[in-house]
Amino acid sequence: FPKNHYWLMVGPTGPRRLRLAIEHLANVRGCSCYFVDLDPRWVKKLISRGEFDQATGYMEHVIDQALLIMKHRAVSALFTTPKLLEALSEKVSIPDAGIKGVFCGGTEMNPQNVRFLIEEVLEGEVAFKPVYGNTLMGLAHSKPLKPEDDYAITYYAPQPRAVTRVVDPENTVELVSYGAFGRVELTTLTRELFMPRFLERDEAMRCEGTEGYPWDGAG
Repeated sequence: FPKNHYWLMVGPTGPRRLRLAIEHLANVRGCSCYFVDLDPRWVKKLISRGEFDQATGYMEHVIDQALLIMKHRAVSALFTTPKLLEALSEKVSIPDAGIKGVFCGGTEMNPQNVRFLIEEVLEGEVAFKPVYGNTLMGLAHSKPLKPEDDYAITYYAPQPRAVTRVVDPENTVELVSYGAFGRVELTTLTRELFMPRFLERDEAMRCEGTEGYPWDGAG
């Protein structure tokens, strides 16, 4: 993720504060950030009404807007979702477009999907960084992706600002065993806010700590 280039975020920017967070990450690195918004709620409404042509046209419009920016600016970093990244790659080679790194957010990224994105979409030439987070937590780190781990993603919360646990959904006082699935529980402590044991919507697998992150992770 080189400094003094342009960033591009393609995906849902609001009504959450995510857009501001991405812009801050870019600015810290001396970069400006462009945004192409996609409203997933609108897409779901179109699909629920059976207006599939409208939904497809809207997606194509979003991709065309992103390609236009990539054509006229030296964009080196992308922040997007797996589906949008794949859609972009159908129009242009991501490495040939000058992209050096991709932040990709999406809890639905299973190992098979991750391997496809790294090897086929990014052609093994672009840094791929999965991210997971929200306003309360910020962005969680993922351990380095390795073929020997079958490209499985494990996220580690940015302690001590935020602490995650994977708990039994029927008895949230109890942690699940390592390797078992449960509900993600988040505790946030900043100068402005203390939010203890907030239950996220997401399910995850409890994973052991790793080098650099000697605390529980969520897989």
